Amino acid sequence: MRSLHWKIAILIAIFTGFESPAFASISFGEWSWQILNKRENSAPAPIDEILLPPNGYLKGRLKAVLNLNNQGASREGILLRYTLSAKVYSSSNPKREEGWTIPFAVDERRVPILKSGQNLPVVFDVTDPVKDYFKRLSLEGWKPEKIKMEVMIEPRQGENSALKTTQTVLNVAEDVSLLEKK
Repeated sequence: MRSLHWKIAILIAIFTGFESPAFASISFGEWSWQILNKRENSAPAPIDEILLPPNGYLKGRLKAVLNLNNQGASREGILLRYTLSAKVYSSSNPKREEGWTIPFAVDERRVPILKSGQNLPVVFDVTDPVKDYFKRLSLEGWKPEKIKMEVMIEPRQGENSALKTTQTVLNVAEDVSLLEKK
């Protein structure tokens, strides 16, 4: 009888102490950023920073790519929620004191299925919210210095693990070659 109590206690400890296997097996891989210039009709080019013209308007399509890795069983219907925020400074302030804004965009991206052992690059096209925000900043006399994107896997009922989040930061620079041409 005594061994039965121990077995039950061990089973309870196992089931309450572990995460859901499907959720625990998904992890975030590397980030990358790409820009696609429609006029050049080429493939997306990897970038380390955005070069903005003096008017502050973004040219081309801006995409963030996050690799999802699945080391467990296949999982369907993964919802990735993401936010975009920026580190900005006033163009009239010579001290260039900057600060992070609250998120200017909140959205989601669905991954229909992530198979067992799969490494899937998930593409986030963030062109429209970034273009709109940069345009508003420019009209108000502000400039972006960095963009931050944060992504979270939406938790599901019955999953007892910590929230999984990741982030990436992309530098923004002024295109000085355009200033020299004037």
